[in-house]
This record gives sequence, C-alpha cells and structure tokens, in this order.
Amino acid sequence: MRAAVLTSTSLRHLFFLQTMADAFDVVLALHQPKVNYYEQVKQESLAIRGHFARIAQAEDEEFSGRLRSSAEQGLNTVADINADAVVSEVRSAGVDVILLFGTAILSQAWLQAFPGRIINLHLGLSPFYRGAATLFWPIANEELECLGATIHLAIDRVDAGGILRRIKAEPRIGDSYYSLTTRLIRRSIEIMPQTVRDYLSGAIQPAPQETGNARAYRMRDFDEDALARALAYIGSGLTLEQIMTAERSKKCVCSL
Repeated sequence: MRAAVLTSTSLRHLFFLQTMADAFDVVLALHQPKVNYYEQVKQESLAIRGHFARIAQAEDEEFSGRLRSSAEQGLNTVADINADAVVSEVRSAGVDVILLFGTAILSQAWLQAFPGRIINLHLGLSPFYRGAATLFWPIANEELECLGATIHLAIDRVDAGGILRRIKAEPRIGDSYYSLTTRLIRRSIEIMPQTVRDYLSGAIQPAPQETGNARAYRMRDFDEDALARALAYIGSGLTLEQIMTAERSKKCVCSL
C-alpha cells in the first residue's frame, strides 16, 4: 500500500514516520515548519519552561532508543503544505492513503483529491476534548478516564471526522504526567497501521462524532495555574486509588 506521510520533526513525529514506513510503502514524507505557539508563555514562566523541558526529556527517553539513524531520511520540508503544487505532487505519486500526525490543517484541495483517504492521529479523546493541549486538560480536570487519542478521518472541520479507533491511556501506579502521556503517544502511533488497514479493507467503519459534550480549549487557556492543578493531581506519581476511581467513574461521558 502506497502512502504519503504529513508530519513534523520532533522525536514523536519521527517515530510516527518510521512506524508508518515499516508498515506501508511511504513514497512521500512532508512537513511544514510550524510556529511554536507556547514560546511566549515559556519565556514568561519558569514553571512552564520546566514543564516543556520535562516533556522533551520524557520523549527522548521513550523514542530515542527506538529510532533508527535513518528515521528522518526522506522527510522533506515544504513552505506551505496546502500549496497546489504540493497536493499535485502527492496525487501524481499514486498514493492510496494520506497519514497525518502533527501537521497543519489541510485545505479543501487535499480533501477533494483524496476523499475518505486522509487519516489523522489526534492526541485527545474525541469528541470529548477538542482544541489545544488535549492530553493536558483531562489531567488538569482530574478526569483520567478522559485521557486518550483518536484515529479519525480528516474532513473540512478540525478533528471532527469519523472515528476509526479510540486509544485510552493505560495508567500505571507511580506514573508521572510525562511518563503517562508519552507512553500513550507511543501506543497510539503503534496502533495506527493496523487501524488504517482495517479501515481500508472495510473491517471497520468510521463512527460519526457527537460533539454535544465536547470541551474545547484554546492555547491561551494554558497557564501556570492550570499547570499547577495538573501536576498537583499527579503528585509524586499516580496512586492505585486514582486509577481505580478513573476505571469505575460514571460521572464523565469519556467512560466508553
């Protein structure tokens, strides 16, 4: 199966590219440089700088040992992922499926060129947590049962396409914020190839998203107070009581 991968350049994204290349014939891999939306708040807050530094450290520990030296090979930079020339190049390559993770919002040109063939990995349990930092807010809100990722079809609304698979977090006693979320990211990436195959073979059908109970967050909602809540909830590590409470929780629509 011929695939094009649209992603970014951090360790998690390189692991995504490597995993997709192991499973499919990736004929094109593209990324568009993105703005670091949290750069200003990082400059203003020592606590937030430390938080992002610990995320980077956790991802280094999780992914570096799994990445081959060739992981970034073939990842090409484009100025605008939605440029007509880029869409035309991918279409001319004769790909069967487009695989997304951490890229810019795609234009209608992509959706028209590859109807029903663009599949996105969204870090967040759709449709319950939407917008920005969707792995962060379930923890800040003490809703561990709402922590997860979603593999879904791309449509003309952001993270709203038919759901192919939800991946729930698997918390462990003693987990930090960073070990918990990074392990979830790795598992979600590893689950994606089989999900794509199941969808394209007809073994699974996309389920429509019901957005009535969605919580939407913007980047400006993330601040020191929210970070303090999330880290206080985790404390020195998740406890058995917290994990059991999440497993039997009936108060949250995320309990699937």
